[in-house]
Amino acid sequence: MNRQRLSMLTLVVLSVVLHGALMPYLTIFGGRLNLLVAVVAGIALYYGTWVGMLTGLCTGLLADVVLGHVLGLSAVPLVLIGFFTGQLERRVYRDAFLVPVFVGLSASATFEIVVLLLSRLAFGTWWRRAFMAAAIPTILINGAFMPLVFWFLGRILPRNKEV
Repeated sequence: MNRQRLSMLTLVVLSVVLHGALMPYLTIFGGRLNLLVAVVAGIALYYGTWVGMLTGLCTGLLADVVLGHVLGLSAVPLVLIGFFTGQLERRVYRDAFLVPVFVGLSASATFEIVVLLLSRLAFGTWWRRAFMAAAIPTILINGAFMPLVFWFLGRILPRNKEV
């Protein structure tokens, strides 16, 4: 296994562990930083569509199994985030400050909306009030912290694009 794959695997496992162990206790204005979305969006913006989708699938399935979610509840939105964020990899200058902010806002909004819709389909419940109370601050927090996450990923991930 080369250094790049090992780095990404370590990031995925570490993000799932930190997301499950630490993030439920760190709330800012009722919202939480979603490390899963931040890592998948950062890797997809850094390496492109296919790596982003694969990272989203692996991260989502690992999170669903480890954190006790319904299988696919995290994986489906993270694959979508990996795909759509990866599409930006060749089209935008990703070192600009506002690109990670936009990616953080849109990826987090995608995650929250898809989870809301999937929970409606799977469980028949509509958590609109919970969505308004917790998801909007979470989306804003992820948008604010994504430049820091992207800067961190740029420092620890290898520079070559060959996975």
